[in-house]
Amino acid sequence: MSVDAAPQDTISEDEPRRGLFRRYDIFVLIVLILLMIAAALLWPLMVVTIRSGEAGVMFRWFSGTEREQVYQEGTHLVMPWNTIYIYDVRLRTEERQYKLLTDAGLPVDLRVAIRYRPDMRMLPLLHVAVGPDYVNRVIFPETEAVLRREVGRYSPEEVYTSARGLLEKILISTLAQTEDRFVLVDEVLIKSVELPALVQEAIERKLVLSEQEKAYGYRLSIEVKEAERKRIEAVGIRDYQKTISETLTEDLLRWQGIQATKELATSPNAKTVVIGGGGDGLPIILGGADR
Repeated sequence: MSVDAAPQDTISEDEPRRGLFRRYDIFVLIVLILLMIAAALLWPLMVVTIRSGEAGVMFRWFSGTEREQVYQEGTHLVMPWNTIYIYDVRLRTEERQYKLLTDAGLPVDLRVAIRYRPDMRMLPLLHVAVGPDYVNRVIFPETEAVLRREVGRYSPEEVYTSARGLLEKILISTLAQTEDRFVLVDEVLIKSVELPALVQEAIERKLVLSEQEKAYGYRLSIEVKEAERKRIEAVGIRDYQKTISETLTEDLLRWQGIQATKELATSPNAKTVVIGGGGDGLPIILGGADR
């Protein structure tokens, strides 16, 4: 009886131990599954990829923004309670249209294009002072304020014709001050100026007439100069004739006639000379055909 009872006691002692191992295995499996789920959920928060042309600023939950470091492109591993804010640091161009008033109170629509980029060296300070929406908080509000102030000094015609370049220079010089707010403005362009249709047509007609007036004035100045040239030429001819008439005498004319007769007489061409047939006794020379 005692021999048969020993194996049964051993089996009864192993069963609770096996049950404990099973429960432990299930617990470990559940923990692993939970860890895998947590890793899957936290992976996007812990692994941050910064692409080409971008830079990042780290915000730590316990210590705030890192102001001394800018995170460059690449993959970065962070704790899930921290956040990396990504900024596009390439040159970007954005356009806005503004409705403004001239000095006469007439509305004018300006379409402005601004090319800008954040100063990457100052990116943490930009994030703290302004934030990711710095374009709408700094650049365009400053642009609108400058345009409203400056356009109000010009007439509609000046804004439409000559003030565009001046406004661009003023905008560039003013927006250059935004560097103090950690943004670099590369270029400002006023792409279009639109006035009320009637005003714009009147200005365009005035410009056409102005150009025609300039062309007429140019032609008139040419005619005046040509008349002056002819007058000077006539005065010169008159003075020349007066000088000749005062210096020519009867003896001089007779001597020149004799010289001309000698030259003709010695020329190889056939001619007929009538001695003493001309006035003042000068010969008359007839003919002149080649032999």
